[in-house]
Amino acid sequence: MKATLKWINIGIICGFLVSVIYPSLQFISNLKLGVIVASSMSILLSLASVGLYYFIQIHKKSVTSKIALFSNIIAGAILTQMFLVQLAIKASRPEIFDETGKWVWSTINHIHYGLDVAWDVYIFLGTILFAISVFQHPKLGKIFSVTGILISLLMIITNIISFPIPPEKDLIDFGPFIGLWYLGLTIKITLSRKWIHQQIR
Repeated sequence: MKATLKWINIGIICGFLVSVIYPSLQFISNLKLGVIVASSMSILLSLASVGLYYFIQIHKKSVTSKIALFSNIIAGAILTQMFLVQLAIKASRPEIFDETGKWVWSTINHIHYGLDVAWDVYIFLGTILFAISVFQHPKLGKIFSVTGILISLLMIITNIISFPIPPEKDLIDFGPFIGLWYLGLTIKITLSRKWIHQQIR
């Protein structure tokens, strides 16, 4: 039981770190710092997911949540690959020109666009399965469940429609909303510490 509590605490810490680091990557200009931060994403996301898994398991053991955990671990690994490829492309400054001689990124960008969709597929699966798992959870329940299912479905649908380019213009990118959903879970778990201690005694 002590191990369960430790994993949940680790998950809470990593959940908050992911919520800060993920958006901050867009503003890091230093290449070396970007590599270090991007490389940490898979570990932090995986550990945050382990903590969520154990929090769900306190109430009810679920195969669904275990599959969600595995999916999020894979998603984290792909996310790191995507970020590192993006950084490598920026660092190499590829000179790609269209037929008019205009410098374009479109061709080489499709490399990390593909990784972006692969990450979306696995985070979609992990999120929707975690959302299904918490439907009857006493501390998370129907609101988190339904919102998680809807956001993950909207995210994957918009990505399929816009493939291979990420959602833009008339389509909303629901990726940030998934991040907010996980942040909400992390906050709720943090506020449920008394209940956690009662359950694992």
